[in-house]
Amino acid sequence: MDQLVLDLTPTPLPAFDNFLAQRNREVITALTAEDGERFIYLWGEPGSGKTHLLQAWIAHAERLGRASIYLDGQKEHLPDFAREASFIAVDHVDDLAPDDQITLFSFYNSLKESGEGRLLMAGRKPPMAAAVRDDLRTRLGWGLVLEVKALSDDDKLAALRTHAANRQLAIADDVFRYLLTHWRRDLSSLIGMLDMLDRYSLALRRPITVPLVKNVLQTASSSDT
Repeated sequence: MDQLVLDLTPTPLPAFDNFLAQRNREVITALTAEDGERFIYLWGEPGSGKTHLLQAWIAHAERLGRASIYLDGQKEHLPDFAREASFIAVDHVDDLAPDDQITLFSFYNSLKESGEGRLLMAGRKPPMAAAVRDDLRTRLGWGLVLEVKALSDDDKLAALRTHAANRQLAIADDVFRYLLTHWRRDLSSLIGMLDMLDRYSLALRRPITVPLVKNVLQTASSSDT
């Protein structure tokens, strides 16, 4: 029987202080400004950190005592009751169904007319290239538009080191570099794999080394096919 492993070290929740902002300081400044722009659209390639920023923004709003909600256009329809929140984050705008695009358009108009509340949106493309309705595309470009720049390999290495330190893991740099070369390139997948390695290491009572990584990656790759 396989050993049952209890993961007692929770993965840190998305927050501005655990986001590597070297190339995106302007974005962090805009999202944390007390009297900043009320309508912001973030765009950037998959894995650049947009989802992390939206969720960190919502967590920041909750700490300020604001009614807030995070909505994922890839996984859910936009509920009408979301307009009752004062801070609304809508992720993966490019993937919204036609009816949800209409709902988002109405969110924007309602907030604009009320003069209160904030709306943060994110997608893969800049507003004029977004695959959405013409009227919504126009709204995306009316507020502040910022590109979330992808991390360099050095940035990703730094993020992996920080994540490992937060989980109290002793991992050599050759393991991180092997992951960057042989696993998916986006940071969320890399961190997810690091967490999986932690669980395997505990179950097998082996340190996290390149040979262990090879075994785990073979298992993960075969399960994907």
